[in-house]
Amino acid sequence: MSLGIDEACRALGKHPVHSYAAELDPTYAAVYARNFNPTSQHVGDVTEALSGVLGTPLSYRERELRDSLGRVDLLCGGPPCQGHSDLNNYTRRSDPRNSLYDRMARAAEVLNPRSVIIENVPGVQRDRTGVFTRTVGFLEQLGYSVYVTTLDASEFGVPQARKRTFVLALQSRKHLEHFTNVLEQLRNKQSRDVRWAIDDLNVQSGEFDRPSTLSDESQRRVNWLFETNSFELPDSMRPDCHRLKQHTYKSVYGRMYPDRPAPTITTGCLVMGQGRFIHPTEPRTITPHEAARIQSFPDFFDFGLQKRTTYAKLIGNAVPPLLAFPVGLGILSS
Repeated sequence: MSLGIDEACRALGKHPVHSYAAELDPTYAAVYARNFNPTSQHVGDVTEALSGVLGTPLSYRERELRDSLGRVDLLCGGPPCQGHSDLNNYTRRSDPRNSLYDRMARAAEVLNPRSVIIENVPGVQRDRTGVFTRTVGFLEQLGYSVYVTTLDASEFGVPQARKRTFVLALQSRKHLEHFTNVLEQLRNKQSRDVRWAIDDLNVQSGEFDRPSTLSDESQRRVNWLFETNSFELPDSMRPDCHRLKQHTYKSVYGRMYPDRPAPTITTGCLVMGQGRFIHPTEPRTITPHEAARIQSFPDFFDFGLQKRTTYAKLIGNAVPPLLAFPVGLGILSS
């Protein structure tokens, strides 16, 4: 999201300054720092920095944070989405991480930014704890005009079908009208496909450009898809854990269509048993580099040297920069 907003700043002739960033995982925080060089960064639980209940007096640390940052033009964040995801069959709608969503409203209360962007999966609106409704309502109490919209990344130049819900809090209704007008002007009539994103990439040495090592059985499944020119693996060829139970996951073990947008890139994007993540024209899974391209990351973005699971989480959990760009441009230009 920060990368897309940076590009929106540059399109408007503005220089973005990242004054503060908060991230729980030290590895992810290091990647963020390497690419955006924030003036200050909190590595740890965000509630350590923003601990207050909505509407209560600011804590000492919250006042200290407010005074150190000064003016904030834009506050943006993506609270953990796993607890809201429809792919989560265990803690969906009642995951403890869901409560972190209202930390964005507390941050708005503490920092008094001119604008706010909150991003999450569409399922956030159905959270059982009411954190979504509580957050939106409190932003309105703070005096913002709030707009909630669900956008499909494939309509904004991302070669991937990926729906995400944005809560936008701006200073006036007039600014919201401008935002929606900009968004409509930037909405594409024709989507980009997988071939457009990755056709020039080749397998190379190094974890970022190497596909997963498949077992003999998994490789036979992949080879069958190409020998029969198929894109879905029949249940009869799947492992027992998938074959012997009812499911609706037709795309699992599937091959990407070269002439269509990819399915949603998830944190399991390097594993053929977690989605349609087999390369469209080569008998292998996609590489982390190809997953990043499908997420619309430019090649200059520095993910560093990571384990494959870390690459998958960094890429799969990200907001596609080409989706963040129109959102940022609509807000900043208002």
